[in-house]
Formats: sequence, structure tokens, C-alpha cells
Amino acid sequence: MSNAKKVVVLGATALGIGAAAAGAYRATHPKDARGVPTDYGRRRPPVDDALLVLPDGVDHHLLPTPDGGTIHAIEKGAGRPLVLLHGITLRSDVWAPQLHQLADRYRVIAVDLRGHGESAAGSAGYGIPRLADDLATLLEALDLHDAVVVGHSMGGMTLMRFCGDHPDVLAERVAGLVFVATRAHQVMPPYVDRLAKVLVAQGQARLDAGHDLPARAQATDPVVRLAFGDQPSRAAVRIVGQMGASMAPEALVPSLRGLLDHDARDALRATHTPSLVVVGTRDLLTPVPSARHLAHLLPDSDFVVLPKAGHQLMQERPVELAELIDAFVAKLEGAAGSVSEAVDADAGPIESSQVEHSP
Repeated sequence: MSNAKKVVVLGATALGIGAAAAGAYRATHPKDARGVPTDYGRRRPPVDDALLVLPDGVDHHLLPTPDGGTIHAIEKGAGRPLVLLHGITLRSDVWAPQLHQLADRYRVIAVDLRGHGESAAGSAGYGIPRLADDLATLLEALDLHDAVVVGHSMGGMTLMRFCGDHPDVLAERVAGLVFVATRAHQVMPPYVDRLAKVLVAQGQARLDAGHDLPARAQATDPVVRLAFGDQPSRAAVRIVGQMGASMAPEALVPSLRGLLDHDARDALRATHTPSLVVVGTRDLLTPVPSARHLAHLLPDSDFVVLPKAGHQLMQERPVELAELIDAFVAKLEGAAGSVSEAVDADAGPIESSQVEHSP
């Protein structure tokens, strides 16, 4: 297989090249994170596949960016804005469960990141700094205030960069941050990172020279399955594979480079906006130790581990994620003294003992 083709095949997984480290992670970590109870959710019912399809009545926005690009976003509902940012190779409709479950009490806005779905890059190109700029553009264009912004994987990294690059917009328009299955830095282990950077550079050079990359090998269900935890919906696995296969190499390759350059540690240490960090014990791409480190960098954060869940938490654990967002908002609004207290007051699947506050 040529190096250029390797770039494309690696990019077809849920976090692009993230699955390349899956075997190493399996060999060095237990199935569930050490010290985390595994009995929560033991009788969890399967996710209804109907939730994975967008509900009726979704409105569409197409917003211009300063560099001549466009941001496509979908929305449903009314109330406090809830802005949802997906990971690499995904699209706004990966948040379909949240548009079903939360639009009765929030103005739910799911965004196509540039180069994904119907959003197009402008002259500034791709990369996490550009995505952070787009988030600031969207918040201002839709005149959102008191928003809760939820970032999954690369969407979480976008949110981190936004906090560092746009502190004034953050202070004026955002009340809370939710980081879902994401990392503060070092997306790849060092021994994978070096190879990944070489492959991505070779792929970019080929594109810059006007050559096409080889036709993408479709990511098989077993490969995409690495992005999920215990007993995922087959429909969810298929949807993620289809989203990855639909992404243009011209957007994928520079987006992957942006992931490899990501380091938001300084920005996170300076971010005092209340935050929530959520991760699954079977997340091979952004594992529990990385998420815990992220939570510890933030001055005011709550940290929740979902046993037996993988990387695609919005699809795998929509009920738990909805409960946690509601509990987080209850804390922001003063209806509960803490996320743990809010969780304890309802009858949802999350136990208050799963919530750790940092510091």
C-alpha cells in the first residue's frame, strides 16, 4: 500500500489515525479503567435506532465566515443555546439523539465543522485554529448568550482553542463547556505521532502538487467498531463509517495535521468557565487517563467516567449524556449546588458517585 493511500485509510476511522494506536492501548490497559466501577449501566437498555436519524422540524443555517467560507448548522428547539461540535470525519447529524432528546428544553444547534458536511473552508484553510474562529463567528452571527458548548473529540479540541484565542467571546456568550471524549494535547503516542506526521505530510504534498490521492478504501465495520464500546448499535457503526467515507481528502489531510499539532494545555489552565469532562472506559482514541488530565487542567471542572462506553458517547450513551448536560445546567443556574447533587436528585442512570469535582 502506498504512503498516500495509508493516509486516507487511517483517516477513515472515527478519529482519523486514532485507531492505529488501538492495539497498543489494548495491550497496556484493562478493558475498563482501573478503579472505575463496572456495574453502572449493567441493565442499560439498547439505544433506539430511531434516535440516530434527525428528527423532523430541523432548521438550517448557512453562515459566511470572514475568510469566505461557510458554516452549516442545524437547530431545533428553544431555550438556553446548546451548541454541539462533532469530531473529525463526522457531521452535525451525528448529534441526532441530542436533537431528539434535548430540543424540548434547549435551543440545540449542531454544527458541521469546516470541511465536513455542508461547511466549506475559506482562504484560511483548515486546522483547529480555523475551527475555533468559526465557532466565534457562529456564536456572534446567531447572537447566542449563556450558551453551553459541547465538543466531542476534535470538536472538543476546537472548543479548547476557542477558549484560548477568543476569551472575550467566551466571556460574553458562553456559560459552560462540556468536553466529550477528547484530549488536551498529544493526540497520538510519540511512536505513532512521528509516523502519522510523515504520512500526512506526504499526502498533503501530493495534493499540493495537484495529484489525486488513491481512491479511499472503505473503512470496514470492524475498523469503525473500534470507536465504540460495549454492544453498540449496528446502525450507529454504519452511520459513522458512511460519514467518514464521505469526507473529501482535500479536507481530511489538513484536518488530520491540525489534530497532530494540537496542544491546549495553557489555554485550559487559563479558562475559568465552568466545565464538564465526560469519557468512556472503553474509549481507545481518547482514553480515561487523557480525559482525567484534561479535567485536572481546568480550574473549575466536573469529571465523569461512563463504564463500558467508547468514543461515540452521543450515540452510545445519549440518555446519560442528556442527564449530565441537565445536571450541569442545573449547577450553572443555581438550581443545584453541584453536578453531583443534581444527578442525585433525579432518577437517571448516572450515580452521584461517578461525578468527581476538580479541584
